[in-house]
Amino acid sequence: MLPPMRETQPHIMRPIERPRSLTEIVTGQIRELIVTGKLGLGEQLSEVTLAGQLGVSRTPVREAFLRLESERLVEVRPQRGTFVFGFDAGKLRELCELREVLETGALRVGLGHDRRRYIDLLAGEVAAAAKSRPRNPEDYQPFDTAFHEALVKSSGNAELNEAYERISGRIRTIRYCLTRTREQIEGSQRDHAEIVQLLEAGGDEAAQRCLAAHVYNGYQIYLKELDAEQSAAQSRRRPAKGRLA
Repeated sequence: MLPPMRETQPHIMRPIERPRSLTEIVTGQIRELIVTGKLGLGEQLSEVTLAGQLGVSRTPVREAFLRLESERLVEVRPQRGTFVFGFDAGKLRELCELREVLETGALRVGLGHDRRRYIDLLAGEVAAAAKSRPRNPEDYQPFDTAFHEALVKSSGNAELNEAYERISGRIRTIRYCLTRTREQIEGSQRDHAEIVQLLEAGGDEAAQRCLAAHVYNGYQIYLKELDAEQSAAQSRRRPAKGRLA
């Protein structure tokens, strides 16, 4: 008599991760140079220079430019060259308006898919930033980015996430550019914590309003700086008292 057959457990196989192409690596490296300000806003980019700095040929750099152009991190100007993007008050306002739509939308969708898991993920990002106690903008940026990316990516909506990825590079760059003080960092952390606390208490609409106000922080900072610059310029042009103009 044959022994009884033992039930075999199916082998759980991990999906094989596709190695990143050279173009993907170069794109990521140039993106980070832009985000962190090592390549300045409006700066003209050189394929030859970047290829030499990154130790690659010009081909992956050229391909990276095309990908970054689709994210509008760079602008290709015919007969002139490739430049890092720039912004003014109008462009920044429009970007904040789109960001508000996407992030508050992701919040609603994420809460509808798996409320408890979604809130726990956001709370984890808040706790990680608080534990690290970042003291300068460079240290804080990864935590700030992680919170907002968790907010969108954990929503469970691939289309929404894809739309957000097209603007995330510019958002990160502008946040890095405009976040300069410890007070700004602490204010951002308070906003993140308040959003999570409101969600925990069931105040979803209040959390959405808090998030909507939060995404305009950079715009408000920019307007204040622009106003200060204009006031300073007017003061320099104003003739001193007792002198003829």
